[in-house]
Amino acid sequence: MKINYSCVVDKHEKFKRQGWVWLNSLIKLGRINPADIWMHCVAGMDIEYVKKCESAGVNIKIIEPFGDKKYCNKIAQMQNKKLRESDIIILMDTDMIMLENFACEFAGIDYIAGKIVDLENPPTEIIDAVFELAGLKKNLPDRLVECASVLTYGANFNGGLYIIPAKYYDIIGEGWQRWALWLLENGKPLYDAGKEAHIDQISFCMTVHEYELAIKYLGRAYNYPLPYDFGEDNKPYILHYHDRVDENFLLAVDYEPTGNIKEAVAQVNDFISGL
Repeated sequence: MKINYSCVVDKHEKFKRQGWVWLNSLIKLGRINPADIWMHCVAGMDIEYVKKCESAGVNIKIIEPFGDKKYCNKIAQMQNKKLRESDIIILMDTDMIMLENFACEFAGIDYIAGKIVDLENPPTEIIDAVFELAGLKKNLPDRLVECASVLTYGANFNGGLYIIPAKYYDIIGEGWQRWALWLLENGKPLYDAGKEAHIDQISFCMTVHEYELAIKYLGRAYNYPLPYDFGEDNKPYILHYHDRVDENFLLAVDYEPTGNIKEAVAQVNDFISGL
């Protein structure tokens, strides 16, 4: 089974640092072959950064900004035909750190996998309005969000991690791009609520509903939202730290982690300090 791991790195120094930590975590902690890792750098990325990442053995591809040229840039990686040369494509945000490789659990999957959003973001009534405008039918049952007792649309995944089998690659690539562009022109409910930053997330959800694609929800260990305190928990495969870092780029949260999470944060901070 061949898996390609992919991310998009923007030109801002913060994202460059995230990207460097991300790729090293995949290689050194996840034990992933660098040849299976793709970093898509937005056009204009400085050549020294590109060379540094190439020196780690990963694949680099320069992409043009897409859509809003910010949050939607991640959709542009789906245009990379080389990603098709695998059985599974795992798309990740750069503000994630892999602690353990979980690929063996997804051999032969025929569904799209992701973790539900952490919060009702955007609120369900806004997604209702978007679907109505688009003439889309809701084809999945609602799902409880991760960190609150409220429902959201099925397949409203946290955009930090998508696991896509090759059979769905073209469908997702086409639909995700099309709906994102549509929302940029027609997503008034999102704009009115100040939720346009979620266009990439909602357009992915819309694609899954439009084509009635098979999905599976992942537990938070696969996309652990570090900003939230769940107390004692299972050891995460991936920490999604968002902006929870200090001036030295070490993980920092406003609660006292316990058990496996405390150990994971300590492990990551030791790892980052050694880069």
